[in-house]
Amino acid sequence: MIPLLILSSAATVLTLLALWIPVRTTKWLTAGTIIAAIGAILVGWNQPAEYFGGLFRWDPLAQGLTLVALLGVLWAVVIGRHGGERLEYYLLALYAAVGMLLMASTPNLVVILIALEALSLPLYVLATWRRDAPSYEAGLKYFLLGALSAAIFLYGIALHFGATGSFNVGIAGSGTLYVAAMVMLLIGLAFKASMVPFHWWTPDVYQGSPTGVSLLMATAVKAAAFAALVRLTTEGLPAWGAALTLVIVLTLIFGNLGALAQTEAKRLLAYSSIAHAGYVGVGLFSGTGGPAISFYLLTYLLGTGLAFAVLSAISNGTVPYERLRGLFGRNRLLGVGFGLAMLSLAGLPPFPGFWGKLLVFLEGAKAHQYALLVLALVTSAIAAYYYLRLFGLAVLSRQPEHEREEDRAGVLPPWPTATTASATARWAMTLAMVLIGILGILPFLGYRAFAAGQPNLAARVPLSTNVSITSPSDGAEVPAGEFSLQGTGKPGEALEIYDGATKLGTVTVGQNGGWSFALEPVPSPGTHTYQARQAGQAGGPSVTVKVTAP
Repeated sequence: MIPLLILSSAATVLTLLALWIPVRTTKWLTAGTIIAAIGAILVGWNQPAEYFGGLFRWDPLAQGLTLVALLGVLWAVVIGRHGGERLEYYLLALYAAVGMLLMASTPNLVVILIALEALSLPLYVLATWRRDAPSYEAGLKYFLLGALSAAIFLYGIALHFGATGSFNVGIAGSGTLYVAAMVMLLIGLAFKASMVPFHWWTPDVYQGSPTGVSLLMATAVKAAAFAALVRLTTEGLPAWGAALTLVIVLTLIFGNLGALAQTEAKRLLAYSSIAHAGYVGVGLFSGTGGPAISFYLLTYLLGTGLAFAVLSAISNGTVPYERLRGLFGRNRLLGVGFGLAMLSLAGLPPFPGFWGKLLVFLEGAKAHQYALLVLALVTSAIAAYYYLRLFGLAVLSRQPEHEREEDRAGVLPPWPTATTASATARWAMTLAMVLIGILGILPFLGYRAFAAGQPNLAARVPLSTNVSITSPSDGAEVPAGEFSLQGTGKPGEALEIYDGATKLGTVTVGQNGGWSFALEPVPSPGTHTYQARQAGQAGGPSVTVKVTAP
């Protein structure tokens, strides 16, 4: 609660006193406010609390993902180079931080919607900050599609209330109305997380926005969106399982193939942010992926933040690949920083990006999402190619002679410059490189910090289970009305039976370790995928059968 009070109070006071405070002072007051909020989070780490009747839940999940989001906002404030500085830039970033904190710390859908708008409205303005044609296009596109996604999310809230009688995400439901509600909520959050097919705004908006704002969208906004997604999949019944799987598959494929085709660095980072959303999504299925997702987003923040900081030092606009050729030869700090960022984002050991991927992939394995894991590994190989291509261009290649003359003529400003802002960004980059080194060598320091306070994770998600469906067999053809589901489990255990994403009911395992579930009403002819889940799990053993007419 204290971080929220710090951020909201500072935003209000700075707005009221804006006319009397110099812009530079406002910048450092904004950065100091965010640092104070981060300090308050660390002081109260692993001390959960609830306020306003449960509308504000300050638990380890909220603390971890808010910490990641605020680090992203702080980074965007520090490295932002947007010529003709205005105090509104920093105030809008502060208001966006308030929205991110609220979004990560509430289980109530109405409050999530309010937080979503509090987060989005400042970003619509920030996207147009360069005041040129690409910037206006980015802002307009972001605003229109953002308004559409908010409307869909609101409609999902209405359907959720109609199906469950509650606005809280922890209320289970069933039936077509409930499934439709969960899918609409998924669409609203997938837009903010840049997941396919709701990602179309991402490349144009990233490219048209100032580099600092692009960094804010790629890191902090993604952390806030996944905070809400984790809470929905952890506490609510994952009736959207099939839809979520489809979205992640599309995100992994199109995000990486899109990045592969780019020739401009900011657009590549935009498409790679889409792909990383897919990797994070793999960790949603276990129901206990909060710490792994928080750690992944922290490593992603360090890698992407470092890459955007280098691009910001080179240009506030577009950065074609050739502009990066021989970067290490021109400036050691920029070259080393960009190289480390590429290696970590590629997920190569022993860099933090590797440990982040490993942790979310293990969460996917816990939920038996093996096909998804294979796809994630294949697309990781594709991602390694385009990241290493940039690494080779910036670190291993030499700058052409004619470009060296351009540099000597002042086309590319030397780094670091003598200005205070450049010196601050230089220190931020150095700190990020140190953190990448520490998390690469000691990754479990970070993971254990995020996992502290999580209730008995091992007990909630066992690595192995004795639950199975023994009849009918996978791939069988069975007449409708002439079969029932049968399987095994722990005696006395209650299992949930699903047909696709629709919950059919529950069954209790008998003392002999067997169970039988009668399908009522009789299933329609066609292909059905039946699944048995332990309570609180997002997945379980399944069989796919072809039901024929009786």
